[in-house]
Amino acid sequence: MSYLPALASRGAALCLAALCLVACRKGETVADMDYDDPKKALAAMDDAKRDPWLMPERVVRALGIEDKGGVVADIGAGSGYFSRRLAGEVPGGTVYAVDVDDEFRGYIEHNRESWGTPNIEPHLAFYDDPALPERGVDLVFVSNTYPYLRSRVSYFKKVRAALKPGGRLAVINFKPDATVPDNTAPAPQFRTSRETVITELAQAGFVLEREETFLPYQYFLIFKQAP
Repeated sequence: MSYLPALASRGAALCLAALCLVACRKGETVADMDYDDPKKALAAMDDAKRDPWLMPERVVRALGIEDKGGVVADIGAGSGYFSRRLAGEVPGGTVYAVDVDDEFRGYIEHNRESWGTPNIEPHLAFYDDPALPERGVDLVFVSNTYPYLRSRVSYFKKVRAALKPGGRLAVINFKPDATVPDNTAPAPQFRTSRETVITELAQAGFVLEREETFLPYQYFLIFKQAP
């Protein structure tokens, strides 16, 4: 996947038409992606200029991953920006780099050894199904991806089914009112609010466990499975 946003659409009118086509399906507002140049998109995702405000190392530390042999799924892995950092936290485990785009899968597969993270496993999935193994994952991580998913309540019920007992779900999204420093965020009207995420995930069987507030342009929510 990356469910990470497109760098540029093929035109505002085409983009708006695509968005409107899917926007209100079952009451959801769903963003769309359109990569003119996947290689350019990959370079932008890995641009070190984003590090000061994405704070990837601090994000990963905040997850509190204790099991060095654990299994993590990075949904919307894109270039593997977070996958490689997550993989460093589970050197004896596995990180599924989940995406719908085969070019992104190939990029991660080509680079994982040079990153020192051979434990990343590229994993092709679908916009409405993460295609993860049942009760096989300790942590599901979803960064800047949520607005691009389809049938989200159903999708996250599948995520819940993939979690081991005690497994957690972390969601990071752009705040609707944030002025993001680059063009990797969807337009404000297509960003999913914090309240919507909490409501939809409650319907999928999750309850908010805690919230981290250090990110300047995004909210960061950590969920546990509801009893």
